[in-house]
Amino acid sequence: MSPYPITIVGAGLVGLTLGRCLRQYGIAAVVLERVSSSPRYNYGITLHPWAFQPLLSILKIDEGLFREILAVDSVRQAKGEVSDGAVAPGINADAGTFRCHRGRLEKLLQEGQDIRWKHTVQDVTTSSRGIVVQLKDAEPLDAGVLIGADGVHSQVRKSLAPEIELKVLPFVVFNGKRQFTKAEYQDLFASKLQNQTIVHSRHDDIILEISINDYTSEHVDVSYTYSRPARENDPLHKPDRPIPGATDIPEQFYKELEDLKDLQQPFDIIFNSAKVRRDRLLHWLMRSTLGGPVEIDRLAKQGVLLIGDAVHAMPILGGEGANNAMKDGVDLAQHILRDGTGTGSLQAFTDARYETWKKGVEESEKRLADMHGHAKASL
Repeated sequence: MSPYPITIVGAGLVGLTLGRCLRQYGIAAVVLERVSSSPRYNYGITLHPWAFQPLLSILKIDEGLFREILAVDSVRQAKGEVSDGAVAPGINADAGTFRCHRGRLEKLLQEGQDIRWKHTVQDVTTSSRGIVVQLKDAEPLDAGVLIGADGVHSQVRKSLAPEIELKVLPFVVFNGKRQFTKAEYQDLFASKLQNQTIVHSRHDDIILEISINDYTSEHVDVSYTYSRPARENDPLHKPDRPIPGATDIPEQFYKELEDLKDLQQPFDIIFNSAKVRRDRLLHWLMRSTLGGPVEIDRLAKQGVLLIGDAVHAMPILGGEGANNAMKDGVDLAQHILRDGTGTGSLQAFTDARYETWKKGVEESEKRLADMHGHAKASL
């Protein structure tokens, strides 16, 4: 038995889910997170029952209250409704699927955990003497078992398995956010969206999406996405752009918005080029990755396990990354409770999960391609 608590890198959904479950089982864990504890992720995600229902007993909360607290539109006594087919082609909205506010979900999961904020991992080394985590502006940390739950740009993966590379898929995607007063929302959107929290419009191979991020007593926060396949010599497809380059929006994007004709309400309001120019925009890359079984097995023998987007990332559109991350956290905690954290146990977990991870990544890539197939524009 290791004298150290389980060290989890990353206080995102998978790291927080794992840490909260381990706490409930009486297993010591510490979570390292590079950012501060300030609220973040003020946006909605789609949660499926298969991902969140196993958490309810851990949180000691029933499903009704869970939705009441976390639905993006709960302030108006709504339940984050998502109709079948609204999530993405190939992803069914099961009974119980709802649009959840990610920031409030993470705050709920954080309760009672030992989270070391502003602890940036710079490097990880392993040897016969154990695992050493090098931190920025802090003393190195010894770890008996290390869980890399630090997302698509995982520093744990970069340090110990740089051969696991990210793949950028050939799609152009821009995401924006806009805020409306409640009066504006009621006038412009309510009759069209009714009780739905996410809607799409397709125009040939272009998909426009509008979703509700948050509904407060004073305003409504809306997120929108423009996506299409990349084209030959495409000025908007920049697979090699640096991370800070996400805010560099080419003029060609606004020209493409102007070329969209006969948009129905509310898409004509949201995707108005002049108004989009004033919004906070991001150029999203559709990334995926899947660690190979050899690399994953090698890490497990060293007491290191990658989970969530660190090892089986799915593209933002067409993927179910948040749901699969939460499932990873719940399943791994149960596995540790039952079988411990020896290297054989870690290998057994990855062996059992690998085909599921592989299938999930492959299906998410296919959904992304299928959803942009040529079709008549529709709402």
